[in-house]
Amino acid sequence: MDAALKPSKSNRITTLQFILIIHSMQLGVGIISMPKDVADVSGTDGWIAIILGWILSTAASLIIVQVMKKYPDGSIIDLIEHYFGKWIGKLAMALFAVYFLLYAYLIFDRMVLLTQSWIMQQTQSWVLMLLFVIPAYMLIKGGVRDIGRFAEITFFASIWMVFVISTLFKDGNWLHLLPVLKEGWLPVIRTVNTTILSFLGFECIFFIYPHLEKKQSASKGVIIANTLTMLIYLFITIICFLVFSPDEITFFNDAVISAVKIIEFRFIERFDLLILSIYLMVIAKTWISALFMSVYCTSRLIVGKYYVHAGIFLVAMVITNYALNTGWNESIEASGYFSKIGFAVAFIGPVCLWLVLLVMSQFKRWQT
Repeated sequence: MDAALKPSKSNRITTLQFILIIHSMQLGVGIISMPKDVADVSGTDGWIAIILGWILSTAASLIIVQVMKKYPDGSIIDLIEHYFGKWIGKLAMALFAVYFLLYAYLIFDRMVLLTQSWIMQQTQSWVLMLLFVIPAYMLIKGGVRDIGRFAEITFFASIWMVFVISTLFKDGNWLHLLPVLKEGWLPVIRTVNTTILSFLGFECIFFIYPHLEKKQSASKGVIIANTLTMLIYLFITIICFLVFSPDEITFFNDAVISAVKIIEFRFIERFDLLILSIYLMVIAKTWISALFMSVYCTSRLIVGKYYVHAGIFLVAMVITNYALNTGWNESIEASGYFSKIGFAVAFIGPVCLWLVLLVMSQFKRWQT
């Protein structure tokens, strides 16, 4: 394995970086469509489903931490090789490589489509992708520590947007949220499936846990990361519910951006474009982190430097986008299929692995 990928002292991340990498993996483009997605199923009661989704995602994250405690100095690949053998480990490498590569491409594709729709309508999407290739390559080459630093910088550079967007509360109508549970619990429960998929990304714990300096703070870290994501989802969703009527919200695919268009300042005409431009950095740290985890697996499966794999994948993404030339509908459909795979990887897989390891730990051979 490449020395830059090993959890050495020079490649450690702080607890804050650990929290923000998980948080950044979860946020992505899901926040843009979240208000409409939950409103389609449970109306303005959808904010309750976000809280329920947070509970489930936090529980799954804590289970992953418990799994990783079985082999704290290695990633999930090392753990699987230790308990189940070399060939099962190689199979896991291949599966995780494909999973995170698809994750990265779908988010990257949605990001450039968003940019194309709102900022640069006359520019081809594959050309927009080229703009992000070199920065992404440099971040991935720097390893997990540079990705953690980028997550820190992006978080603190974008936190001001929360305060600006909160000015929309004065334009909102709180009666839109009443009555609470107007159609009962059933629609809310049906919406939970949508919200837990928006929390996908915490499975990155499988790969960043061994790099964490203070592993005893991992459980606290995942709770904070999931809670931070939940608060932002809740904040944005309620803002949109207040600004738009219960019927009107379902017509806005990008409700957040449409709501921000209401904000006006004398010194800037299109404040929504400024918000979106800065938010592109937030989206970028999602797919760049996912791509790093993909090349982590492929560089162990196939001989070669991990950053060379990253360069090949980035070029392949641009070529794929040029060849397929997908639009919003195709991207949404592909994301729907991928979310089912993500549910298996992030929720079902860790629970099954944790139960198997609990049984194996009862045998003397596997007691550590």
